[in-house]
Order: sequence, then structure tokens, then C-alpha cells
Amino acid sequence: MSTATDATEPHNYQTDGLPTRGQTLDLATVTPRLQEWFRTTLPDARDLVFDDVEAPQASGVANETLMCDATWSAAGVKQSQRFVIRLATLDFLYKDVDFAAHRLMYESLRDVEGVPVPDIIGHEDTGSVLGRPFFVMNRIEGRVPADTPPFHSAGWVKDETTEADRREMWTDAVTVMARMHTLDASRFAFLQRPALGASGLEQDLQYWLDYEPWALNGRRSTVIETAAQWLKDNIPERKCTELSWGDSRVGNMMFRDNKVVAVFDWDMVGLAGAESDLAWWTIMDYFNTITSGVPRLTGIGDPAETIHLWQEITGRDVPDLWWHLVYAAYRMSTILSRLSDLMEGALPHEYFLELRFNNGGMQYLATMLGIEPAGPVTQPWPGLDL
Repeated sequence: MSTATDATEPHNYQTDGLPTRGQTLDLATVTPRLQEWFRTTLPDARDLVFDDVEAPQASGVANETLMCDATWSAAGVKQSQRFVIRLATLDFLYKDVDFAAHRLMYESLRDVEGVPVPDIIGHEDTGSVLGRPFFVMNRIEGRVPADTPPFHSAGWVKDETTEADRREMWTDAVTVMARMHTLDASRFAFLQRPALGASGLEQDLQYWLDYEPWALNGRRSTVIETAAQWLKDNIPERKCTELSWGDSRVGNMMFRDNKVVAVFDWDMVGLAGAESDLAWWTIMDYFNTITSGVPRLTGIGDPAETIHLWQEITGRDVPDLWWHLVYAAYRMSTILSRLSDLMEGALPHEYFLELRFNNGGMQYLATMLGIEPAGPVTQPWPGLDL
């Protein structure tokens, strides 16, 4: 989990990416508690040594993550393993979070060929150990394209890969996402929310319509409210119940040798279907490149290429993509407004005001639907030519 943006340092909304929240746990306190939990979870381990607890940098605004190393002996053989601890966060970015669903996603994908995920080695749901639920995964070796700053502008993807490397990475990323979209929704029955609607798409839309007033925390936005009505009035006739990864993007994948070795981050997972993922991928791609003034790294396909490749792999069309693009911008606008509350006091005032009242998602919506914007439009929707 990256440290929060220092209010004394200038933060360029256009190039530095979204802010992230700091680590809230005291690692010195956490370490012995985790070590005792590991001893209980691995009862056959002897001479357990547990150290190097650390918080990763450069990504994440929803849940906290820790990493650690452990060595032990089992049946006289010395073993070592690196672990990732994913913790629920006390002040969630999202509403009505089902933290267990994250673990269940990894367990549900464990046997899916071509969709690599880490193995779950244990979980604690009561909060009695660390004050909040958590689960532990084996740590996969690889590198994740950073969110802050966007990997197109700085970091290992920009500095250490060739155009051919990046093309291979992008192709594999889209291919892995497409494989997820071929899976039967019955595998993910725990994502069903029948109280919110009959289909997965209706359930997902209702969740985000309920999220809006919670995220805005008493504030009103004509742009967001107008977009919400448009989404309700124009919901696609094909109301699917299919897996949607949710926060679909290469920044939620780990790579090694230009191949995806892990898919993660299920904060927005649902059953809204593949077009929802393609739209979110498009919105996030544009947000971190075109509308942020950051040149796209060569080799990484643009959103139109991503959609075309996905269609080639799946043999499917995307007839409702425009609705899903508006839906993605709507979700982004509400998430950023909620994030402004969580980051209040840790951001430069001008950036804070933009995030809360005229963020990129709101500007996309205004220019997509012809709504009067809430302020200056510096990030208009750039369009998508398929």
C-alpha cells in the first residue's frame, strides 16, 4: 500500500495518478501476532522463523497488503516461503464490502487453466488476531505495473522493457481476461445479490446506484445524478449474469518474462459481464494516458485494439459497449468522490476540490452525455473509434 500523498508536496493530478492511502498497522505490533497465527496455521512446521514484514508500495486505495518471509522445518526438510497478507480496511473505499469474496475468488479460479492466481494458505475472519479479517496467500514472484505514477510515464515497464516485450505483456493480459469471461457464472454463486435485482447486471447497477449517495456523503452532483437516471432509462435489453472482474486493467496483474503470473484485486467484482470489464479497461486506460497527457508506451494496445483482440479470442461482439462506457465513467466519478473523503487533509487543496467536485469521471460523464459540467473541463471524454 503506497503512502498517502504528502500535502506539502505538489501532486500533479494529470501525471502522478490517483492518490493512495498509507499503511495504518504498526508492523512491530503486527509481526509477533502474525507469527503466532502462522504457528497455529502450520502446525507441522518446526523452528518457524518469521520476518521481513513490509508494506508494498505504488498501488492500492482499498485494502491493505503486507508481505513477509517465513522459514521452517517439516519432516526434517528446511522450507521457505514468501507470503502476502491481505487485510480488510476499516474505512472502506467501497460500500457493504464482502471481504470473504476476495478469498473465494482466488479459490474459485485456482483450477482454471490460463488464469493464474496465488494459492490461499489460510484466513482469519473474526478480526481477533489483527483487529480485522485477513487472508494469506503464497507470494508469486513477478512485477506489477505501478499506478502511482502511471506506468506509462515512469517505472520498470517504461524503463526496462522493449516495444516487443510490452506487446507480449499486453496480449497475454487481454488473453487472460478473456479466459475469465468464458467461465460459467455458476462457479461464482457467492457473488449473487438477488435482493438487488434479477440478473447480475441489474444487481451490479443497483449496487452502484446505492453506492452513489453513500460515496457523496450528503453532497449533490447534477452530473452524477443525470448520468444515474440515464443508466436506469437505457439499461441494455440483454441483462446478463456473467463474471465481471471489476477493476480490470494491467495494473492488477503481475508479470514475469512478459507473461501474466497472477491476477488480483476483486474489490469491484460482480456479475455484470464482460462488456463491463472492457469498458472499465477503456476508461482507466484513457484516464492514465490521453486525458492525463501521458504518451502511451509503444507496444501496449489502445482500448480499440484491446476490444478487437478480445473479440478475436472470444468470438463475441460488444453491442452494449456505449452503455457500459457511461456506466464505467459513472462508477469512476463516485469512487473518486468517496476517495476525496478518505484522503481529506492529505492532499493539496486544489487537487482535493477537483477530486471531490469535478473529477475525471464527472468530466467524462458531462462530455459523454452533454451534461453541463461542474467546472472547467480539462479531461473530456476522448471518444472510442472501433
